[in-house]
Order: sequence, then C-alpha cells, then structure tokens
Amino acid sequence: MKNKLQLENVKTYHYMIMGYETFPRILKTLSEELAFYRFSRQNDVIGKEIMYDIPNNTLTDAGIVLSKQYENGRVMFKVRKLSFLPDEMKMPSKKFILQELDSDAEPRDYSLEISSAIENSFSSPFTIDLDAIVREVVPKIEVDIKSEHYLIIGGTGYRGQLFYEHTTYKDVETKKKVEKEGVVLKLPTDEIYEAENKKILDIIDRKVKALGLYNMSRYELAKKALYTTAEEEEKMYEEDATDEGDEEA
Repeated sequence: MKNKLQLENVKTYHYMIMGYETFPRILKTLSEELAFYRFSRQNDVIGKEIMYDIPNNTLTDAGIVLSKQYENGRVMFKVRKLSFLPDEMKMPSKKFILQELDSDAEPRDYSLEISSAIENSFSSPFTIDLDAIVREVVPKIEVDIKSEHYLIIGGTGYRGQLFYEHTTYKDVETKKKVEKEGVVLKLPTDEIYEAENKKILDIIDRKVKALGLYNMSRYELAKKALYTTAEEEEKMYEEDATDEGDEEA
C-alpha cells in the first residue's frame, strides 16, 4: 500500500529553562503540582531532523516547513504549516507525517504526496508547481536531539509525553552549530483529553516558573538559535523580564 501523509495526533509545546534552574528540580515541581499524574521514565531518545527548502526559501517564506526525521530507527517526512499570527495568538503548528520510509528516502521520491499535503493545508490554491519545487529542495538545517523521555500517565487512560532535550542546531551551508537545552511537551489531540491538556498547560504556566513557553515551531527555534545575535537574544530576555515584572505589579 502506498504511503500517505497523515495529520499528526499530538500537539507540541517547546519550553526554555529559565535562570539557573535544573531539570530534576523542574520534574520534582511538576510531580508535586500534578499529583494525580505519574511521570514514568522511558528509554532515552536520540533523534535527528533535516529541514529542506530550495535556495531562495520559497517554502518557508510561504509558511511551509518540509523535513525528514529520524527517531529510534523510524524515518518519516513531516510537513508543517506555520502560523504568522502574533505569538500570543499562535497555536502549535499542524504537522502531516509520512511514515515507514527507508533511511535514504529523499523528498523528491514522494514529491506528489508532499505537494498534495502542502496544497491541502491552505484554503486557496497555489499558482506555482509545488511538485517541481519539492523535487529541487536541498538540506538547509540539521537538528540533532538527545532526550530524556517521560510518559505522563493519568488514571483516565491519559497519556502525554515530556522530553528533556539537549539539541544541536546546524546550518548546513555555513556549518555553524549552536547547542541548546529545553523541555518539550507532547499532548494528545483527542477531544476527550482536552480538559486534561488545558489543566496541565495551566499548571505549568502558573506554578512552574522555571519553564518559559516558546510559542514557536522547531523550525522557528532553529532559526532563532542560529541567526539571532547574542545582543538581540539578551535584549529579548530583558524585555521578557520587564514584562513579568509588570504583570506581578
């Protein structure tokens, strides 16, 4: 049976670790605040993601990110539709996945499926030949990830996932590398778990002050890591600290 792109059934949230806090203390706080849920340590996860575009960045400029992901022996293509809304209005980006691939598979091998998924992500039709564009993409950014993996287990059958990540971002052309650490939360999209998802997100927001939500996709995080200067990043942190002080006042 021919592979088809399917909508991914989890919502992903990326958090930075604030100040000098450590992940073990963050996990302890989460366990205390979410007393009716259990955090079960799983095998560590080693993954890699390669993000593609053509040289003039036609896809990402249109809000589409195409990537190939390797995770614990599984290989898949992902198509993300990014939001251009202000940060406070953004929802996690939608992802379509094409699974059960050979490790040497390239986007051009599945250009028809990928271009169809891109078209179906938008309400208005494209006036360009997407299939031709997908056939010409090249690697732009490589992301290597090593994660501690935890299941979030609830008595209702609820299953979420928490990852403590050590991530290396690399610009394929310039070879520039940047290392970051953070926490990633993956929550189920099933409607029956919507209230529990909201509860977990609310508790993190109100009670776990060491976690700051990046309302960004993995691609946006990679761009921020690789192409934001130290001065620009310091200014953003200063603005965040000022905003938090205003809220407390």
